[in-house]
Amino acid sequence: MTVLVKVKKGKTYTLGIQPFTEKSGDDSDELKLALDTKKYSKSYDSLQDQAKALKAYIDTIYLNKDNADYEKYVSENKEAVQTDAYKTFKRAFNDNITDDISDADMKKYYEAYKSAAAEKAKLDAEAVASYKNKAVVKLTYSTISMDDISEKVEKYADEYLDNSENYDSEKAKKYALSKFDSIVSSMEPKEAEDPAEVSMVKKDGKWTVWQENDYTNELEEAFAGGEVY
Repeated sequence: MTVLVKVKKGKTYTLGIQPFTEKSGDDSDELKLALDTKKYSKSYDSLQDQAKALKAYIDTIYLNKDNADYEKYVSENKEAVQTDAYKTFKRAFNDNITDDISDADMKKYYEAYKSAAAEKAKLDAEAVASYKNKAVVKLTYSTISMDDISEKVEKYADEYLDNSENYDSEKAKKYALSKFDSIVSSMEPKEAEDPAEVSMVKKDGKWTVWQENDYTNELEEAFAGGEVY
């Protein structure tokens, strides 16, 4: 029988298990087990490999940052996930700003967005559960919000129209997007209200994000699409 118990590092506990018996009045003695978490400090330290893996995953896939822990701890088809990340950015850009953009310009905006996010995003990852080849990592984070970018783009467009004799929305949009690099570089990161609990699995001795979990979508939407709640 496997029993999972949440404990704190460096604490001692007494775990009590009361056997269940079918016969009335046939009480069994409680089984008591002493647990000293100091004896498991090595396994606790290895538990944080999953947290390092998640941080390296986000740095490498979404922020274009070099993180040596990626090769050490992460097993993932990097190019495939990065392609999905670009699609998520493109969809968020189309939904929040404009859908009349060439692919070349869209990639340029994505590079600017990633550069700003790499500089300003904050990550705090902590493994909170691990069993065999599965783990849960709690991620507290902040990153650049697409809503904030959209508001700033609209302000520049309005500024152009206010100072123009003719109401030309296309020229206003073009003017606003010419400021995109400075817009994203000036953005303050937005912190997510609740941490994400990211499920991870171990494959070939390394860790990767479990793609079937809802929080996987949250990672991509936050760090590629700028959706921060």
